Amino acid sequence: MAILGILGLAALFVLFSFSFANLQELSGSKQVRYDEDYYVIDDFTGEVEVTVKQQDIYNYMLSAKMATFKEIELATDCDKKDIDELIFLGVLKEIKASKKAPSTTLNYVKAVAAVLVIAFVFYSANYYLLVRVNLRFVGILLYGGFFVAMANIYFARFAKLDEKFAAALSIGVVGLVAVTLVFYLIFGGRTYFHADAYSDLIAVSEDQFGNDVETVDVSTLPIVDKTYGAKLGSLKLGEYPGIGSEFETGAYSDILYQGEQYLVSPLEYRGIFKWFNNNAVGTPGYIMINKVTAETTLVNLRETTGEGMIYTPSAFFNQDLTRHAYMNGMFRYRLEATFFEIDEDGHPYYVLQYSLPTIFINGGRDIAKIAVVDAITGDIGIYDPADVPDWVESVYPPDLLLRQLNYWGSLQEGWINSIFGQRGVLQSSNGRRTIKNGDELYYFTGLTSAGSDESTIGFVYMNTRTKETKLYKFPGATEQAAMNKALTLLPQNNISTSFPIPINVNETPTYFIAIKGEDGRILRHVFMSVQELEVYGIEETKARAYTDYLQRLSSANTDDLETITGTITGITSYVLEGNTIYWVELDDDEWYMLDVSSFESDVMMYFVGLDVGDDVEFHVQTNTVIDITTE
Repeated sequence: MAILGILGLAALFVLFSFSFANLQELSGSKQVRYDEDYYVIDDFTGEVEVTVKQQDIYNYMLSAKMATFKEIELATDCDKKDIDELIFLGVLKEIKASKKAPSTTLNYVKAVAAVLVIAFVFYSANYYLLVRVNLRFVGILLYGGFFVAMANIYFARFAKLDEKFAAALSIGVVGLVAVTLVFYLIFGGRTYFHADAYSDLIAVSEDQFGNDVETVDVSTLPIVDKTYGAKLGSLKLGEYPGIGSEFETGAYSDILYQGEQYLVSPLEYRGIFKWFNNNAVGTPGYIMINKVTAETTLVNLRETTGEGMIYTPSAFFNQDLTRHAYMNGMFRYRLEATFFEIDEDGHPYYVLQYSLPTIFINGGRDIAKIAVVDAITGDIGIYDPADVPDWVESVYPPDLLLRQLNYWGSLQEGWINSIFGQRGVLQSSNGRRTIKNGDELYYFTGLTSAGSDESTIGFVYMNTRTKETKLYKFPGATEQAAMNKALTLLPQNNISTSFPIPINVNETPTYFIAIKGEDGRILRHVFMSVQELEVYGIEETKARAYTDYLQRLSSANTDDLETITGTITGITSYVLEGNTIYWVELDDDEWYMLDVSSFESDVMMYFVGLDVGDDVEFHVQTNTVIDITTE
């Protein structure tokens, strides 16, 4: 089929060329007259003596090339004998009319065969073009229109019909397609006619940030974003030169694997020649990166299971992922995005997200079907968005949801208001990140008023599986403003920041940001209040930065501190990021965490001297000790 596809594309090009030439010929001002005699200049040599009238006829024919007697008479006011004398002298020659033979059954058989051949050419060429077979999309209109136009021309030619009429009919079909396309583009489902429908593409509910977003567990905060992950993946692939010479990492996807956050990236072919060398066994596997610990693993399926990933985006012909899905039922839909994921057993799949227009003819795209393709076997499961397997995280692509969010924010008061008055117009901030809240993944972005660059009205969480969207309203700084502030906290050149992660710290909306060096290595961890950027904690480790932030936060919000007194009933400790963390149990059966590196030396020495049975007084925020009474 791949060879037929190539031949089909070539034949399609030839058909277009000949059809265009035929249309030009048949629609030109001077056509061969098959039912009327006409004259042309003969190939005479030498000099002949002619009259002035005959010279006028000759000059006219030089420009006209061919003409009937009526046309020559009208142009030069000549007689028939003047033309006859020019024919006798060898200056002109007469072309007799040739009546076309009437159509026969054989002619019609040839014409039908020609149409069938053209239909097969279009079908074969579609192996590469992958036209969406759905009248909601303009591609099928163009493809179908050109097929009808060309089939009409060649049918008329082989059936010995009136080719001028056929050419006019084909031009009419092309014109009708052009008018339809213009209608689609202007009236097909644009926002200026359907503002309400666009604003309803996504349902946004409001909630309290502290009620819905879980309080942060600093030990589970991810330190790896996709930029850092790409560096880690390249380093890991470099440890396997035999693999790295033929394969490269693909796009990274955020997933939850066995309850933890991971980035996964499939190994893709480095071009068609690498595919030719390996297409029988497929790519070796994929890279997975723990986003919390940065542990990076290359999973070589060809070694562990003996089977590689056959169906990938970088494969060719029948193994090409998009073509494979198209040929297996997804030809009616628009492909929005492709994500690589693994199930709970580590088996690789590609998740393809397909959309259909939902507003009038071709406006307001939304996800209609999800195709889950087994990367090894090619088995494909087609699901409605609500019915995908539990391990699939990527049902709705972020770009589509952000577009719908912006429709919701800008079109609530109509299209004209979104352009001119902009009363109440909201828009997403410049950036997004995939985050974990509870046991689910969300796309996070800030929401700002139109024209606002530095302040946000709140956060938006969009569930990657269900599309459930929540807005948490509170005034604060945008993600970009927080990133700019973080860069001022470390006076070094060639540093950058990760996109902030929003977290809940004692009911306080907080950004967690990593400051990175030129090589991608994390130099500092920063916790920063969304509503007050001057309240922050910055240290080399997450734990110390978090404790530093809690202390600054408690200083800014003294009412949030709780005084706890009691008798020590148990003490345990462990080392986190090079620092000793203590957990102290009091007689109220509660445990309290202390990072002694965040205390002054005299307070630290006082605490180290305590033992089980001693009485203490702590000042805490949500079980984290901020201060210790030493007197």
